[in-house]
Amino acid sequence: MILEPQYIPPRRPFCRIDGSWKEDDARYGGGFVMENEDGSTMFGSISSNRVLSPLHAEFATLLWAMKSSLSLGHVSMAFESDCLQLVRLIEEEEEWPSLMAEFDEFLNLRYMFQFCFISFVSRLKNLRADCLAKGARSRGFCFSHVLPEVPTWLVLDTT
Repeated sequence: MILEPQYIPPRRPFCRIDGSWKEDDARYGGGFVMENEDGSTMFGSISSNRVLSPLHAEFATLLWAMKSSLSLGHVSMAFESDCLQLVRLIEEEEEWPSLMAEFDEFLNLRYMFQFCFISFVSRLKNLRADCLAKGARSRGFCFSHVLPEVPTWLVLDTT
């Protein structure tokens, strides 16, 4: 009998991110849920102009979450994404010509942290960031916000 490894949540602070992209949409959406050292939570949503692919949307969301984290005064952050391709791309420093600018920006942002790590998290553990990303994309205009509460335009179970 093979037992599935037990999920161990990261130490705080951590930030779960997700991107939302559809081929026929003019915008992509991004969302994050950040748990701070004191147990408080920050919710972020962004909608911006279309990017090339779902992977570009995930990467753009990670970069935005990193900038938001730094602007909130964090010097350490464990980022989690349900996009295994993004996590592997960063861990293995794979070269993707269409993502060179994003990867360079990631490296520059990463060096601003004392500790910065990205790991994979299952979609089931990332539902709130997913809802924020899809909700942001479906709004139909460009915006971003980072607040200590769920946006009023999004009905979301935060338990």
